[in-house]
Amino acid sequence: MKTILASFLLLSISSLMAQQGQPVSDVKSTVQSHYTRGVLAVNRGDVTTAEKEFRAVLQLEPQNPHARYQLSQLMLNRTKIAATQRQITMKSTMLPQVDYSDATVSECLDTLTVQVQNATKQKFTPNFILRDPQGKLKEKSVTLKLANIPAAKVLEYIASSTNCRIDYEEHAIVIEAK
Repeated sequence: MKTILASFLLLSISSLMAQQGQPVSDVKSTVQSHYTRGVLAVNRGDVTTAEKEFRAVLQLEPQNPHARYQLSQLMLNRTKIAATQRQITMKSTMLPQVDYSDATVSECLDTLTVQVQNATKQKFTPNFILRDPQGKLKEKSVTLKLANIPAAKVLEYIASSTNCRIDYEEHAIVIEAK
């Protein structure tokens, strides 16, 4: 029975590859390419691309255990992985100049938002959410003068100088007073 199923699967894959104009000998290479791109996309936090690549593997090899596992983990951890993309973008966005003088945390975050948007040519907005339910940050100010620095480092300096915590989430970066 297993031999018949394996033969049927091979025939199905051969047929699919022939329809796509790809020789059967390239199946393993194609599967490996999709899988590798999927893993790389997960590491970048690119959930959409990762899902597409793992599903492409499963189209070619429906029982591929690695792709099945990766896809299930992707679905379970989707928001955490997407938050990784936000963090990676902040780390890789270089700001040519940062100059805050006695600025409130809110003013710093507003300015940092504009700086990040400009540095990424409007392709990324950090979407900061400031949580300060007890009003601890109203009397705190930030003074920074830095050059050629990643946006994530600027955010870390703001948070450390005002005793805040940073949480990267799927759709926002939350700054919370401790």
